[in-house]
Order: sequence, then structure tokens, then C-alpha cells
Amino acid sequence: MIAGSLAGAILAYLFQVYGTRALGAHAFAPIALLWTSYFIVATVILIPLEQFVTREASRGRRVLRDDRATIALVIGGAALLLGGFTFLTNDAFFSGEPIFVLQAVAVTVGYGVMQVGKGLLAGHRRFAEYGAVLAWEGVARLVAAVAFIAFSSSAPALGWAMVAAPLGVLVVRPFRYDRETVTGVAPTKASGFLSSYVLGSAASQVLLGAAPIGVGALGGSEALRSVVFTTFLLYRAPLTLIYNLQGRLLSLLVRMDSKTNLRRGLLRLVGFGLVLVALAGVVGFFVGPAVVGLLFGPEFRPVAAVAALAAAGVIAGSVTQLMGQALVANGSTGQLASAWVGGLFAGLVTMFLVGGTPDLRVAVGFAVGELVALALACWRTLRK
Repeated sequence: MIAGSLAGAILAYLFQVYGTRALGAHAFAPIALLWTSYFIVATVILIPLEQFVTREASRGRRVLRDDRATIALVIGGAALLLGGFTFLTNDAFFSGEPIFVLQAVAVTVGYGVMQVGKGLLAGHRRFAEYGAVLAWEGVARLVAAVAFIAFSSSAPALGWAMVAAPLGVLVVRPFRYDRETVTGVAPTKASGFLSSYVLGSAASQVLLGAAPIGVGALGGSEALRSVVFTTFLLYRAPLTLIYNLQGRLLSLLVRMDSKTNLRRGLLRLVGFGLVLVALAGVVGFFVGPAVVGLLFGPEFRPVAAVAALAAAGVIAGSVTQLMGQALVANGSTGQLASAWVGGLFAGLVTMFLVGGTPDLRVAVGFAVGELVALALACWRTLRK
């Protein structure tokens, strides 16, 4: 599972490197926007859907038979959202080419189906095959990109490569594992579970991804916004990996019988996580600016305090994401949403109250927001 996640991440990076070199920065811009907008829709809507499928499959229910209407509604809604965004911003962000609207819908539907397949694999503890899905997704995207660019060196060609990527799930055939393993299990109320989870995911993504917008709102220059964007983009890699690995933890938590063992394990996670938060802050302060400058260029190098706060905040957010799996396993997604919304509110208030340069104020607000979300998630989880 870890190997597949790493392979998928490397192959995704190679796709972007190949695409930028084949098309150039200007022509690649619509693909960058399509990738970014899809990532937001996936983390806010499709990952909660995957977690719902994982939880129900872990409980022994036959998901595709019992929840197909819910699955179709969620995937359809996500596709409509991304397709609508692409249509409304077609001239501004997508070179005025309507084919990107069709590709946005197709990408969302394809990945929605893939997320359901991943949920089934995680729920039935087929973790090696879960990793294989991630690897095949990356292979399919990169191979399709090379083939389509050879036919037509254009951004829509890479868009079709993104459409082809989730077809890699068909190699593993995860849907054959959809079966009932425990009889008489009451279904989870999908509307309440998913709506609360989507709200929490949206709050967490705003907290994580809106740093450049915050810098702009506080009067920061375009150059400063770029510095903050690249810094947070690099540092959020642990969270991206956790999104692919958390299904294994959720499957385990759903099956766990002893609340005492669960509480002990969560306390250890919190303790270890806080140590990592402090360590990340120290490493970010002394090493972080140099790493960002080395990878993106010296003009993107952040100040040490911003690098430290961003690194510490991302690790705090990662621990919160893992802690929240206990609430997801229990079906308490409303409490998880309240933790993330509380963290977002605390971060926004802090950002506008503290002094300093725009990038430092945003970094302080981000770190405070992530720590507040962690504290609330711990309180919600450990009182169970």
C-alpha cells in the first residue's frame, strides 16, 4: 500500500514534468488549473465518499447493492460542480476551449468510480491491491500522456490522459469484492455522514490551501503570494500521502472491539504527533527555507519563521486527519466537522489580530488553526 502510494506520487510528478516540458508553462496552464480544481473536489467530496464505502464494507455490508443511489448522487454532484466551474471559467482559465468542460466531468466520474473501488479494497483489507490501483493510475496517466502528445501536442491531449488515468482501477477489478460478510448490520445514514464529512473536509482544505489568498487579502504582493504558495505546496506532502493510507486505519478502527485499546493507541498517536510537530517546527526553521529555495529557486525562499510555522502546522493537520479516523469509524462525522470548522475560525481570527508581515500573519494563523483543530479532535475523540 505504501509502495503503491509512493509510486503513484512519483508517476504523478513525472506526468507534470513531462507535460510542462512538452507544452511549456503557458500552454500547460489549463492542465494545472484542471488538476488543482479536481484535487479540491476530490479531497472535499470524493475522499469522504471513499471513507463511507470503506466504513460500510468494513462493517460487513454490501455497498454497491445497498448504497448505489447515494454513490451515484455524490459522484454526479461532484461532476456537476467541477464541470460547472470549468464552464463558468472557461475563457479565463481554460483557453476558451469547451472540451475541458467535458474532460472535467469525465475526470470526476472516473475518479469517483476509482474512489469507490479503493473504498471496497480498504474495507475488505485488500491493501496490496489498493496500492496496485494507485500505481496503475499513475502508469495509465503517464503512458496516455506520451501517446496523446505524440498525436497532438496540446493541452486537451493531456486532459484526455487525466481522463484515462482512473481506468487503471479496472486492472485490479476491486468491485468483485463487494459482498455481505455480516448479516443484519444497520446501514449508516449516508446523508448525515457525508454532509458533515464534506463540511469538515471543506474547512480543512480552506485552512490548508487558502494561504496565498490570505496573503493577498492582507496586502501582500504577487511575489509574496507565490512564495507562500510554493512553501505550503511542498510542505503538505505528508497529508497527501495520508489521504491514500488512512483507509487502512479506518478499516482497523471499525473492526476494533476494545475501547481501552483504542484510547491507549490514540493517546500514543497524540503524544508522538506533538513531538513531531515540535520537531517539524525546528527543522522547518533551520532547513526549510533552503529546501524551498533549492527546489523552486532562490526567489521563492520563505523567511525562517514562516517555514517553521508551515511545517509544524502541516504535521498538526496530519495528526488531526489520523485522529479523525476514530470519529469516522464511529460515524461521528459531525464532531469531526466541528473540529475543523473551529480550527478554521481560530486561524482566521488569529490572522487578522496578530501583527507582522502578511506572510507571517498567515503562517501564524495557519499554525494556530491546525493546533486548535487538533485539540478539538482530541477532545471529541478521547471523550468517547
